[in-house]
Amino acid sequence: MAGWQEKALALYKEGHSKASIGRLLQREMGAATAENARDRVRRYLKKQSVSPETAKPESPRKFEALENLTPRRHVMDWGGERVIRFGLMGDTQINSKYTQLTHLHRFYDICAQLGIDRVFHTGDIDDGEQMRPGHQYECYEQGADDHVEEIVRVYPQREGITTYFITGNHDASLYKRAGMDLGKAIADKRPDMVYLGRDCAVVKLTDKCTLELRHPWDGTAYALSYKPQKIIEAMEADSKPNILAIGHYHKIEYLFYRNVHCFQTGCFQSQTPFTRGKGISVHMGGWIVEILVGEDGAIKEIMPTLIPFYAAKENDWKNWRGFNP
Repeated sequence: MAGWQEKALALYKEGHSKASIGRLLQREMGAATAENARDRVRRYLKKQSVSPETAKPESPRKFEALENLTPRRHVMDWGGERVIRFGLMGDTQINSKYTQLTHLHRFYDICAQLGIDRVFHTGDIDDGEQMRPGHQYECYEQGADDHVEEIVRVYPQREGITTYFITGNHDASLYKRAGMDLGKAIADKRPDMVYLGRDCAVVKLTDKCTLELRHPWDGTAYALSYKPQKIIEAMEADSKPNILAIGHYHKIEYLFYRNVHCFQTGCFQSQTPFTRGKGISVHMGGWIVEILVGEDGAIKEIMPTLIPFYAAKENDWKNWRGFNP
């Protein structure tokens, strides 16, 4: 390929018009006029079957994230004990300017004081990015790597406590934008945090007693119990867990329905401009649950203890900027 032809093709791929390419390369082509140079460029590109569409550089790779509805199954080693105690919580929304890290650390302090060694997180550990127009202005860190580093730095770490977590729709925004599985990135840097999968997971507390973690992607409902009821109603009889823990809606509730002990796990994020504008209430806090499990896997006794937080701390994220675990 001659010199000017190679340059013409490169300029065309960069978005230059045939006329501008002719003017730029007129002297090199030895053309008498710019119009003559333009015509030679046009004939050459036509001969090469180059169109504006085929000349465009490849677009950056786009990732698509859909709600995962197939839970992974995980077996817990409880040492054969029939009395089981654990924490339930979710929607920490770290990297949001409205996250409540002080309350979150207080919850873990209470778990540690009570001898809880397992806490289950129902997703949206992070607030994500670009969830809606203007959302980036509600986040104090930008970019997937910075989000991960902030979570690794500020998420509570207590001796003897392991956090088992799924990810949610806000976490999935980083996969959509950067192809990053946030849960895996966090677990790789925090040995006390175990990633169970996207959106849902089933944990075998004993051989016959199961806990399902669920993070839906849909909107909240007019009634507190409506969404959990519909989720449980859609379950087949042989697929129901003994305990269902639901995140996403930022609500706190205990419901016993169709022999399923259902918890909405609350949140650790105060009301945001989005929830305030939509008239959506948020319930801050988490649960400590104690159950007595029979040999058949049935829950003979259950004692849920709510750990609520009522008053949000304004700009609480700033209180943890110098925190080093």
